[in-house]
Amino acid sequence: MGQRPAELRPHASARHFLGAELRCWRQQRGLSLARLAALVYVSPDLLGKIEKAERKASLDLMNRCDEVLGTGGALARLRRFVDHQTAAQPRTDASATMPTRFRVVTEIVAVSSVDSDTTPR
Repeated sequence: MGQRPAELRPHASARHFLGAELRCWRQQRGLSLARLAALVYVSPDLLGKIEKAERKASLDLMNRCDEVLGTGGALARLRRFVDHQTAAQPRTDASATMPTRFRVVTEIVAVSSVDSDTTPR
C-alpha cells in the first residue's frame, strides 16, 4: 500500500500551481509517480517534490512530462509562468528587509608627553 498523497495548495504560488497540475495530469493518465519518473528519466522522489513545490522543475523535464502525458505543452507553459512570477517578486533577503545598524565605539588612549629628543629612531 502506497503513501497517502500530500495535500497540495495550488493557490499558494505559481510553483504550487505547477505541481498540482503535474499531479492532476499524471493521475488523469493513470500513472504512478514511479511509472512517470521512469518514462521521463528522473527519480520518483524528484517528481514528488516538484508536485509538492519543494523543488523547482526544469523546463526540459516539463517538456518531457508534456510529451508523455499528452498535455499539449501545458506544463512547459506553466513552468515559464513560474519563472516570470519569480522574477517579478521583490527580493526578501535579510539585507533588503532589515535596516543596517552601526555601533560606534570610541577608545580613549592615554598618551604621555613626548620629548623630541627621546623619540626612538
